[in-house]
Formats: sequence, C-alpha cells, structure tokens
Amino acid sequence: MTVPEAPDVDAPSATLLAIRNALKLGASLVFTWGIALAIRLLLPRYLGPARFGTLNFADGFTTAFFILLNLGADQYIRKEVAIRPAHANDFFGGVAVVRVVMSLLVMAAMAIVLGVTGRQREVQGLVLLYGLTQFFVTFNATLSALLHAKGRVGAMSVLAVATKVIWAAGVLVAMATGAGLWAYAVSYLASESVETFVLYGLAREHLDLRFRIAWTSTKAMLLASLPYYLISFAQMAYAKLDVSLLEFMAGSEEVGWYGAAQAVAGLTLLVTPLIGWVLMPMFARAAARSREELDEQLRRSLELILAIAIPASLVINLGAELWTRIIFGAAFAPAAPALRILATMFVLMYVSIIYAQALIMLGRAWTLMVTSLVGLVANVALNVALIPFSLRTFGAGGGGIGGALAIFGTEIVVASCLIGSVGKGAFDRRNVVAVGKSLAACAVVVLLDRRLASWGLPRIVADVSLYAALVLATGAVRLREMIAVVQEALRRRSASS
Repeated sequence: MTVPEAPDVDAPSATLLAIRNALKLGASLVFTWGIALAIRLLLPRYLGPARFGTLNFADGFTTAFFILLNLGADQYIRKEVAIRPAHANDFFGGVAVVRVVMSLLVMAAMAIVLGVTGRQREVQGLVLLYGLTQFFVTFNATLSALLHAKGRVGAMSVLAVATKVIWAAGVLVAMATGAGLWAYAVSYLASESVETFVLYGLAREHLDLRFRIAWTSTKAMLLASLPYYLISFAQMAYAKLDVSLLEFMAGSEEVGWYGAAQAVAGLTLLVTPLIGWVLMPMFARAAARSREELDEQLRRSLELILAIAIPASLVINLGAELWTRIIFGAAFAPAAPALRILATMFVLMYVSIIYAQALIMLGRAWTLMVTSLVGLVANVALNVALIPFSLRTFGAGGGGIGGALAIFGTEIVVASCLIGSVGKGAFDRRNVVAVGKSLAACAVVVLLDRRLASWGLPRIVADVSLYAALVLATGAVRLREMIAVVQEALRRRSASS
C-alpha cells in the first residue's frame, strides 16, 4: 500500500501557508485580470469588427483543437500530487512526449480544415502562431497545477503578472506601430513561452521535477484522468466551437461583434474563483461527513452565487447598447442583442458550475462526463440550426444572436441534467422563493428602465438602486446569512489546508 508523503509543515503553519497563498494568488489574479480586461476591451475598438473577428477566430479555433492536449492532467495533479509530490516524476515526461506528438497531429488537422474551407494566408499564419501558443498554455496549466499542489505560489504569482505585462506591452507596441495581426499573436506566444520555461524551473526547484519517461506510470495516470479529460474536452469544446462555426457560416465581422459581446458578458463570471478557492473545500468536507450536510451547503452557496450573478447579469443586459457604444464604439452596435442573451445565460452557467462540483464531490465524475458530452452535441446542433436562421432573420449581428441562443440553449440542457443528477435535496423551497423574488424584482426594474430610457448612465444607477432595495426588502437576499456562508467557507478552507 502506498503511504502518502508527510506534509512539509505542521498544522498551524499549514493554515498560515494557506492564508498567505490565498493572498498571493488573489493579488496576482486582480493584477492579471485587470490587465487582461483592459487589453481585451481595447482591442475590438482599435481593430474594428472584421480584424478583431479574424483574431478572435484564430484564438477560438486553436483553443477548440488544443483542448485535446488537456488529458485531464491538471485535475489529476491537484488530487494526487498534493499528497505525493514525488509522484509527478512518474508521469510528467511521458505526458510531455504525448503532448508533443498530439500537437503535431492537431496542427496538421487544423491546416487541412483551413485549406478545405479556403481561409486566407493571413488567417492560416495566425492559426499557426496561436497553435504554438496553445501548446505552451497547456503546459503552463500543468506546471501551475504542480506548484499549486505543492503550495509554492509566491514566485508563480509574480510571474503571472510579469508575463501578462509582456503580453500587454507587445499588444500596445503593435497598436502604436500599426503592425499586422501577426504581432498580436506573437505577443501572446512570447508571454506564454517565457512563462513555461520559468515555471519549469520553479517546478524543478520545489518538486525536484525531472524529465524522465515511465510509460507504465504514464498510462496509469492517463487512465485515471480519463473522466476529467472527457469533461474538460466537452466543456471547452462547446465553449469555443461557436466562434469557429460562426466564422465558417457568417464571416469575420460577425465573429468580431460576437467576440465583443463575449468580452463584456464575461464580466458576470467574476465570482467563479470564489467557487474554486472558497466553496469547493467546504463542499469536500461536507460531503465527507454526510450527504445531508452537502445538500445544505449547496443550497446556501447557490443562494449566495445567484445573489451576485443575477444583478450583474441584469446590469449588463439593461445597458447592452450603452456598454457596447461606450467601450467599443458605434461600429459594434450589432453586438448588443447577443450581449443581452449572453449576460442572461451566465446565470445558468453558475448553476451548472455549482452542481457540477457537487457531482465531483459525490464521486460521480462519469455522470458529469456524460452530461458534458450531451451539452456538446446540443451545442453543435443548436449552432448549426440557429446561426443561419438568425442571420436571415436579424441581419447584421444575427450570427452572434444565433451563437448566443445556441449556448443559452446548451446551458438549459446542461443545468437541467445536472440538477436532475444531483437530486432535489440540493434545491429547496427557499431557493425557489428567493429566485422567484429576484426575478420579480428584475421585472419591476425592467419596467422602470423603459420609462427612464433617455437617462443614459444615471438610468443604470437607478436600476441597481431599485433592485437592491427590492431584494433586501422582500428577503430575496439575506445579507447576514450570505456573509456567514463566506466566513464559514474561509474558515473551513484554512482548516482543510
């Protein structure tokens, strides 16, 4: 029987280490997210719909293909290397070789698709550069998972900021010099490749990581990671396929408008790190004690997440035309309808994230995998049906509307399957009443918003104020209880560390 390696520090020190790591990662996230947000909101306005659409297509197209390289390794590492750091040497070299071979095959497959569909040389060059970048992105995720598992995140947090600065500087230079789209791809490639080499050095230092190939251990690791691999593949594929299908069916300008809508709507996902860093450890401990306790934690956590996600979605939805005009300019006006749909869809995505984590805690990864594959099939079918229909029906921006409706429909399917799989215990009458009251408050705010249509930005302030007053007055949001949930989750996270 394999005995887990002893921890490096005693319990009190481990708690302090967890707190320090959380602060380091949190600060790094704020800086890197801030830089990324500024650049991603600036790019569409500078490049215009068509050129930004081309860049967005190359990024989404390569991401959809290179998800094949994930192999479920990162999830496996967080589960196994955290208790057996030396185990990383058993499979890291083998996984690296597998990924190199897969990268060559993926690049060849992408070249064939681009050739058959008649993409221009500029697009083919961009896809090549983004493909090389995705190779490094995949390795960075794995090396970061190793350092997370070991609890050594200080230098990694600084590195994340530094490489994001390299990328941003390259983008700004490309803008200032009027360089072609290749320069933006090279900036991304430079930042990710630098990060790979530095992360590998940190892994060698902190985990004594060595490049050696042990095929037996590698095969065992890949087999154990299979359900996580299939889940990641399906989820990432349907998150990125819409951009590729939109390019092939509607063109770069439609991709540009849709990409701008995605950039703004993605702001509603700001609470996602809270689920991974704070709530997941709480779920894990609750599941270890009893199913009833896990259900209770899921119900209250869902209430907390929706209390943040619903108003964020409402603000973006009601101000769609205003946000697109202020951030991107008049050329991106056709992005507003897709933005409305996507902002609403992200509320469902939060529900899916919570219940997906519940299935993992219950040891039902294969159920989650099947649900993800169902979502992938639904997404492809909906995109193929809705993009051409929406183009004919709505004209300019219609392709983005079709893509947004497709992913909205997909999330309805996925969320329904997940809720059914987890069971009724994780969703009670209190949740139903809270959601109902929140939606009623949204309806009242929408009526007010229409009467204040000429107010501009002050209209949004009035909308937010009215919504907050309504949900607090009706008890849809119980502020004290939600603060208590977060405090308890933080306490349990420190204890588990």
